[in-house]
Amino acid sequence: MRRRGWWLGLAAAVPVGLPLLGRWPAALAFAGLAAAAIGPVLLAQWWARERQRAAHASGAQWWSGRIPLERAVLIWELGTGFALLLGGGMPVVVTAGDDGLTLRPRRLSPRRHPSVTVLWSDIAAARAEPAGRLTSHGRVAVLPLTAVTLELPGDTGGPLVITTHAAGGLVEMVAERHIAHGDDHQG
Repeated sequence: MRRRGWWLGLAAAVPVGLPLLGRWPAALAFAGLAAAAIGPVLLAQWWARERQRAAHASGAQWWSGRIPLERAVLIWELGTGFALLLGGGMPVVVTAGDDGLTLRPRRLSPRRHPSVTVLWSDIAAARAEPAGRLTSHGRVAVLPLTAVTLELPGDTGGPLVITTHAAGGLVEMVAERHIAHGDDHQG
């Protein structure tokens, strides 16, 4: 198994092992608990992805995702308590504007944690790649995630990685704006 796959083997052993041992009531109880625990998470993630895809289809230029907490600490002033609350990454909404991509923290005070804009001229490149269901910064998802990496050569924090369920159009938007920004400097 892969480096994190041992727990999948253990999780599979319980529902397979209980019926083999003749413990059908326990197996059904386990299945019910698993469905009760995973079902709402799956439904919430599916609904968020579908809502975001519908918004993109209607022309919206915003993306809901998360950035690693260690990167968020470089952007916003966050206390140590946020490590417990946001261990799976800082939830953000990314919006494309005339100046660049604006990162707005979700579920936090806008006065204390204001939006931050990454200028189009600061973004050298963008790429998207599958992130699986577990990111390096601890984000766990039932549906597959996509990691969008924005290369920021002038930023000492390195690249900005945004994980999302629906990254459609974000990389293309950055490429479009990057080309348009390059044309402004040539003329």
